[in-house]
Amino acid sequence: MTLEELISLYKTEEYKFWKYRDKNGSNIDTHFFFETHSDYLDKYLSFYKELPNLTEVIVHASDGIFKLTNNGIEYFIRHNHQEVFLDKDGNQRGVPFEVSKQVRNNLIQRMNDILKARTFDEIFEVVTECKVKGFGELSIYDTSMRIASHLNIEPDKIYLHAGARKGLEILEEKGYIEEGSSKRKYVEIKEMPEQMQQLKAAETEHMLCSMKDSMNSLEPLTKK
Repeated sequence: MTLEELISLYKTEEYKFWKYRDKNGSNIDTHFFFETHSDYLDKYLSFYKELPNLTEVIVHASDGIFKLTNNGIEYFIRHNHQEVFLDKDGNQRGVPFEVSKQVRNNLIQRMNDILKARTFDEIFEVVTECKVKGFGELSIYDTSMRIASHLNIEPDKIYLHAGARKGLEILEEKGYIEEGSSKRKYVEIKEMPEQMQQLKAAETEHMLCSMKDSMNSLEPLTKK
């Protein structure tokens, strides 16, 4: 697979995921379908854009809760990145509500700083300063992205964490990006392969995360 083909796949293939439970832990056993990866990203972030005030945004953003509609039914669900579950080794993953509540309370006290923010980096810094144990780099990015969406602020660089970092590692291994890039906190759009520079930073982050398995099929640019 070429990088052009991968980007085309991102722009055209259906995106879907399964949720066992809603935000309250009640069983819903529902598949959510989206026209494309970008369609999902738009619908997910639109929830925060449309909330009436920043307090509600902070409450939902720190908890990772958003609303989706399926077959005319509205569901409030928790993002997979924050939802608590046991992995295959029996370890608890995700962010317990008691942890996200602490971050929420810290963020509410910093509302004036958030409202003064003019860049994504400034929002990210405030959220980072409000973190507590158990609220890691992925949740910091996600929360920042949700708040920034409400304020119509977009990131101008690609932040790396968890799946996005793994996706960049694959690009690095296959010679598409400078060695060592995946070890950094973020990369600039101009540092990405030329074919990917057409995407916004948030789209690139989502693509690196959601399509990392497909990236394993990329043709290498250089021999290792």
